[in-house]
Amino acid sequence: MPPKAPVNARKAKLYNSRAIRTETVDPSFNDGILSIPEFLSSREYEIKAFEHSQLNTKYASSNRVFQSLPRTLRRRTASHNVKRVPKRMRNKALREMQSTINGVPPKGKQPRGRERYRLKQQKKLLLVASKIKKLRGIAAANTGKTIPQRLKELNVQLTDLQQKKLKPLNNIVGAVDNCSTGTLAPKSLGNVKYGSRQKTYTWQPTHIWHAKRFHMMKKWGFQIPFSPNQKCFRATSRAAKQGTVLFDTSYYGEMVIDCVDITGLEAILLEVTKFNSPVPQWLSKGEKAYSGWIFAANQKICPGMVIAHDKLLLLRVHPSVYEQLFDHLVNFAKTFKATVTDCRYAIGSLQLTGPTALQILSKTIHLKGAKDTTSLNWLLFSNSNDSALIPEGTTFAFYVEDPRCWKRPITPPQPPRNNRDLLLVIALKQLFIDIDAITGLLQSQRRTDSYKDMFSIKQIGREFDRADPFSQRIQNSSEIPLLITKGANQTWVVLAPWFWIQPLWSKVVQIPGVKTGGLRQEHQINFEQGRPTFPHDFPLLPEGYKHNEALQEAHSIKRSKMPPSKRKPIPMEQGLELAGGDWYFLRKWTFTYPLIEKDFIRKHPFGEFTDARFRKILDRNDVLTVIEAVREEWKLSGKPIKMSELPITWYKKNDPTHKAIVEGTFKPDVSKFPSLPVVQRRVTLTGKGIIRDSARIYEIPEGNAKEPQLEELIGFITTGTFNLTEGNPTGIGFVSAKLKDTKRVLVRNVGCTNSYTARIEAI
Repeated sequence: MPPKAPVNARKAKLYNSRAIRTETVDPSFNDGILSIPEFLSSREYEIKAFEHSQLNTKYASSNRVFQSLPRTLRRRTASHNVKRVPKRMRNKALREMQSTINGVPPKGKQPRGRERYRLKQQKKLLLVASKIKKLRGIAAANTGKTIPQRLKELNVQLTDLQQKKLKPLNNIVGAVDNCSTGTLAPKSLGNVKYGSRQKTYTWQPTHIWHAKRFHMMKKWGFQIPFSPNQKCFRATSRAAKQGTVLFDTSYYGEMVIDCVDITGLEAILLEVTKFNSPVPQWLSKGEKAYSGWIFAANQKICPGMVIAHDKLLLLRVHPSVYEQLFDHLVNFAKTFKATVTDCRYAIGSLQLTGPTALQILSKTIHLKGAKDTTSLNWLLFSNSNDSALIPEGTTFAFYVEDPRCWKRPITPPQPPRNNRDLLLVIALKQLFIDIDAITGLLQSQRRTDSYKDMFSIKQIGREFDRADPFSQRIQNSSEIPLLITKGANQTWVVLAPWFWIQPLWSKVVQIPGVKTGGLRQEHQINFEQGRPTFPHDFPLLPEGYKHNEALQEAHSIKRSKMPPSKRKPIPMEQGLELAGGDWYFLRKWTFTYPLIEKDFIRKHPFGEFTDARFRKILDRNDVLTVIEAVREEWKLSGKPIKMSELPITWYKKNDPTHKAIVEGTFKPDVSKFPSLPVVQRRVTLTGKGIIRDSARIYEIPEGNAKEPQLEELIGFITTGTFNLTEGNPTGIGFVSAKLKDTKRVLVRNVGCTNSYTARIEAI
């Protein structure tokens, strides 16, 4: 009986492939007795039909080789470019792309005529470019002059470049140490082919890898990975709790301070860290690394890291404040005859977050010439199942071999049984720092020496071709000084010379379970673990306030491009900025609203003025009018860039002004209001609802807890969304110090009338 016609004609091929023909005549049954040979011979037709049906079903629903890859490995142009398919699948992909007529790939088109001439010219240009790359510079010409004049200038510049004293080049990949003492180092232009793209924004060592897979952001003088092209919100959250998330943080700035004596070293440590005299011994002697707030002139600048070794000091800070802090320390160090070296483009870094971070690193790096105790302790720590036991500041420093010399990551051996007590090793406070290795990282000449005989990718391929096919590695004389330290919040930071970051990265990303992230993923992980992110969640610092203003400006531009019907003012905001936290309004409102003259009888509906033409504050409308007028004058006069000019500041319990504001006894000067003291809090909803960025935080009113008024405004949310770790919407924000002991608040999102009850707690 033929199969019924399929309901969907497009699936006819699939339905027909699953139709199995049957035979009703069965001679194997005789008087109720089944004859096995006769039964098999009678069912031979059906068995073959069934096998044929299986094959038809398989090939009817089969996928191309690139369609069988995991979603994270798929590429949009994979069906056209076989090189985008993993090597183990390229042969099958080539067969799929061959001609279906004779099974032979079509003959490629040979270049002729003008195309051939163009290729020859490109070859000549590449030869010239290779010579310019060797000279570490490129000649420029003034296009406004005649051709003979321009050629003459080019000849002069090329002659100068040839006679110029170049930095030592001891490898064929062009790796040099780019640093400068006392002044900022020149930007690293990298390869000449892409030099024009890096005039303003420098590429990180892994830029080529990231540019194919990430959305990139131009910020702080670098091209920084922002977020992967694919959706990864849940995958990042899962990896941060169960695996490892890898970041290239080479955009962070490193400076090395060389002190004459221990007195200068301790003075600089007191200047940049939170400690008062005396400096802790573990910090001054380099036993552990310091991770926390970096100070300058007794003011918080940004979170950072400090490592001391002998009379050398390594300082790692955020790029947004690097140049400001560098200039400050250059002047400060002159008193103690210390020198400050800019190593932004000489030392790179990787950051790993997650419980398996050390285990991932141990599969990639291979120690070279390390002490037996250091090697054993490294195996012990890296094989630990609970990295939370390792104290913050624990630091390893040793030389490692080029990780590209191994075909694939290798799981290290287990530590000896007699040295497996991790807690005992931690209690003994042993040091895991190879003095020669940390010196090799902090000194320019030693970093240059590490690049000696550095293999290029082509060399590595040739060496593996020559080696035994069963061998897992090749030989190389390169030694990489590596420093691994545990920073704040269960993160591990790996510091290495700039041009060794990419080889390390290329091997770490090969390990299954490692997720890569950008700025957005770092922000997400910090948020889910209840930690603020610099500079997004610090509007009381100059860089954080600039970020807040950038959000407001971007929203204003976007709103101005909308049709007039969509740009109507939102009534419930009552003059508040629609993006970011309107801290300027909060300060003015907090100090101006108590000045309302309640007993004064209004004579004019449009406002009352004094003899000096100052508006009298008689009701809330007068307050809003004054704030809006002063805001316009403030915007025209210039935006604040100094700490003293910011509208909010850290709450200090020993400050008499802050104490008076909290107690409610402060009487402000109308001509100049002080910065509003605020405290940082974590907000969690206690019921249904959602928290978004820039949400408003209100004190719960006494009468109606569902409709907060502007009088109850106490702060703003800097980061807020659904928290996958908590399973509930949470947020991070600041509230006025006057309400620092409040336990429950109301939260309202921008443009919404609904408010949600939430609890707040200190971070």
